Amino acid sequence: MSTDLLWTEGQSDWQPVSSKFAEAWQPPTAQPAAFNPYAAPQANVLTPSMKPSMQLASLGQRLGAALLDGLVAAVVVGIPYAFAGVTLAMAGRNHEAGMPSGAVAGFAVAGIALLGLLIYNLVLLSTQGQTLGKKWLGIRIVSHPDCQNAGFVKAVLLRGFVNGIIGAIPLLGLLYSITDICFIFREDRRCIHDLIGGTQVVQC
Repeated sequence: MSTDLLWTEGQSDWQPVSSKFAEAWQPPTAQPAAFNPYAAPQANVLTPSMKPSMQLASLGQRLGAALLDGLVAAVVVGIPYAFAGVTLAMAGRNHEAGMPSGAVAGFAVAGIALLGLLIYNLVLLSTQGQTLGKKWLGIRIVSHPDCQNAGFVKAVLLRGFVNGIIGAIPLLGLLYSITDICFIFREDRRCIHDLIGGTQVVQC
């Protein structure tokens, strides 16, 4: 305010802010720091973070995707395999010698269907981070924490293959599998296989 008083060195008394002396007085400016030619160079480092637009997949979405993948495998592979089994049983009742052509065809179709489904899901996982079930429910696997495409190594080898080897160990594998599932209740919903692969599951 104009009625406030101002004093500085060399002044005999306090002066109003509105006085000519106060108008002429300028506060001292900060002096720039002296340049040190021997100082270490500075670098601006950016750390990756999760994209704010990404949302974690819900527990229901992840469970539903797993159930859908199992259902697809049961239908695509199970139907021709069951047909082959029934044909083989009927041939046995009729005391027919050799493998019936229907059983051979059923087993062949089941094997081809299993191989085709496996290859298709591997391609989807490597390129989009999805299986058929995840694709239908709108979720996918991405790398953590930058949410980039996980790729073949993270989504398939580390997250799937390595996890499968550990789960196949007798006794220890059962305990591991149960613990792995329980980890989904973490705040970031990352199971042990996500931690191994450096991945997380988000909504598309």
